[in-house]
Amino acid sequence: MQKRLFLKNGAIMAGSALIIRSLGMVFRVYLADCIGSEGLGIYQLILTAYAFFAMICTSGLTITVTRLAGDHIAEGRPEKAGYVTEKCLIFSIIFSSALGLVLFLSADKIGTDFLHDERTVLSLKVLAPSLPFMAFSAVLRGYFSAKRKMLRTAGEQLLEQTVEIAVCVGIFTCFSPKTMEYACCSVSLGTTCAEILSFVYSFILYAFDKKRLNRKSVKVERLFACALPIALPCMASSGLRSGLSAVENILIPSGLMKYGADSSTALSEYGIISGMAMTIIVFPSVFILPFASLIIPEMSQASILHHNNGIKHMAERMFSATLKYSLPIMFMFIFFADDIGRAVYNSEKAGFYIAALAPVVPLMYLDSSVDGMLKGLNEQTSYLICNVIDSIIRVILTYLLLPVLGAMGVVIVIIFSELLNTSLSLIRLMQVTHLRLKVFDSVIRPIICILIPCLLIPFIPKTGTDQIDVCISLILCIGFYLFGMFISAPKDCIYNKKIKERSAA
Repeated sequence: MQKRLFLKNGAIMAGSALIIRSLGMVFRVYLADCIGSEGLGIYQLILTAYAFFAMICTSGLTITVTRLAGDHIAEGRPEKAGYVTEKCLIFSIIFSSALGLVLFLSADKIGTDFLHDERTVLSLKVLAPSLPFMAFSAVLRGYFSAKRKMLRTAGEQLLEQTVEIAVCVGIFTCFSPKTMEYACCSVSLGTTCAEILSFVYSFILYAFDKKRLNRKSVKVERLFACALPIALPCMASSGLRSGLSAVENILIPSGLMKYGADSSTALSEYGIISGMAMTIIVFPSVFILPFASLIIPEMSQASILHHNNGIKHMAERMFSATLKYSLPIMFMFIFFADDIGRAVYNSEKAGFYIAALAPVVPLMYLDSSVDGMLKGLNEQTSYLICNVIDSIIRVILTYLLLPVLGAMGVVIVIIFSELLNTSLSLIRLMQVTHLRLKVFDSVIRPIICILIPCLLIPFIPKTGTDQIDVCISLILCIGFYLFGMFISAPKDCIYNKKIKERSAA
């Protein structure tokens, strides 16, 4: 693995993801002010159905192009990578257009019979045309990932997020939608416009890249046979998981109503958990997900070249780094959840759910890293099995627990699900790579280094402003954690690192 290029691309993607997630966070706060927690609940229902179609038409495309095109580029045959991309583009346009038509024609039935809310129908019809453009962009994202040109992918995602926010804010400012139906439709229109412009941007970059290479594509024999074992498990996994996730998300409001809440309260509670608390929980993953994506071609090439020691080394480093990053985030969410909830959403209830969901952070982030490594090692079938088992159990638990436990049942289901899915994926990764975890260095040492500042910083006098107080507290925690990790690092590791730096010089 080219370490410098890997870290450079990871930094580019992480930086762009940080900007994108920050914009998304501000946008969620803006939406919460405009449409309230009930509106966020309705919007989450819309996204549930839309995500099902989006995952089917895009899942498997990016990873297939990344794997196959990346393998040909590693062999010094970029013209074959072009052929792979072109054929995947043709397939994606045909398949996604058909799915978009299905979504548009069935929007009434999905909204009334499945989502049980007629206010979702118009938004689904507005979102349907975005599917072909989304699929096209997914293929080109895989192409640029295979070529390690992550700046272009980062630019595409940043453009997409910016356009979505700009269109939505423009509509709210100029027209001020009076009903929940038209408010959610405004957000959906922003998503569709963003996908169209993202497609135009990616296609222009791809056309320039092809022109610069000035090489004709060379046919790849048995392309379909090579692509199917990669794409089919990913597509089946995403389709089944998003379908079961849709069922689960529909069961949540109905389960809360069985617990005793009325329709408006149930949607509001659902909006707080899914639209507010989970948005905060997943936000810091911006620094992990890029590397989880970049590790796929690295693992794939190492596997082709039978570099088993290299695979084991990459797996151990990725696993350890994810834990060292996610464990302190979990504890900061636990100790400062109320402050974060007030500062971001002005909501005590959001803070409560942030603290309750904090234990999923290391599990969720670790699951992303492990899934990326499994995909790179051609373990799509294992990935499919783990996700299907997890999704089925989530649906069953949601159906059984929510009428009895209410909103806390949602929290229990999420935590148990992440624990199960991560455990299953990790067991398979350990079987394939034979990685070994250094428990003290990767688990105990980070916990000690973050617990000390988390326990002491709350005693520091407050300025009186929630936003400033929580920022100062989190920055101090991060600073003390990094300092503690540095001074407690094994001396032999520091010594060996200095020796390597001198040798390189």
